Amino acid sequence: MLTSNGESSEQLSQYDEVILRIFQRHHREGSDRLEFDKDELDEICLELGIVVRNIPDIVYTFRSRRRLPDGIRKTGHWAIAAAGRGTYAFQRLANPPHFEIPFGDYTPIDIYNAIPEVVEGLLRQDEQSLLTRILYNRLVDIFTGLTCFHIQNHYRSAVSGLGEVELDALYVGVDQAGDLFVLPIEAKSQAENELIGRIQISQMARLVRQDFGDLHRRILAVKALSDGTIAMVEFSDHEEPDDIGIVSVARFRMIRRGEAVPGR
Repeated sequence: MLTSNGESSEQLSQYDEVILRIFQRHHREGSDRLEFDKDELDEICLELGIVVRNIPDIVYTFRSRRRLPDGIRKTGHWAIAAAGRGTYAFQRLANPPHFEIPFGDYTPIDIYNAIPEVVEGLLRQDEQSLLTRILYNRLVDIFTGLTCFHIQNHYRSAVSGLGEVELDALYVGVDQAGDLFVLPIEAKSQAENELIGRIQISQMARLVRQDFGDLHRRILAVKALSDGTIAMVEFSDHEEPDDIGIVSVARFRMIRRGEAVPGR
């Protein structure tokens, strides 16, 4: 059986086995940080007779799309962080590694859909199409109250102590006083297992502090929801994962003129 991300349940079970074996190899009672590297993942795959074409996908899966196995979670709140080129670390947190946000508790704000129909008909239910939706509808501007300009998607930079970090999207905004803000965005598709992680948000904050140290910062995430609405979240501007809090949340529904609005 395939998951919504195209992975088989057998493959995910194999990933669980590999990541649990790595954790057990390094875990010591009282440890808060356990480093490992890509070569170790290769070794364990060979030991278990598992063929994985893209070894780093194991780490990416547990950072972004899947919770760590029960055998790891029962020892505490752990997340996987980058620790340099080809190097990773299990990092113990005081809080759960993924934000649990009750998006359904937020009443949708109706926004007239500005996407040209010829474009909208070609969009998919993935992160890049989600970023197109927020760009055409200026949802970053509406959510933040800034006048915002899109710089690029897939902004990458080498961050000290982490290796390469990638932002899904990067904007710059200006307020009424003329102050400039840099706005990194983490995008998540509507799949339920597309989770917003503390480590990802903290790495975004570190990247923009390093590359845009002279600008103010607004740290954002956007999530497509299964009912067709779009949620946006702002996080506090902190580098340490456990220090990050949720500043604000909003949920937007795109409507066309003359279209019946649900619940009205």
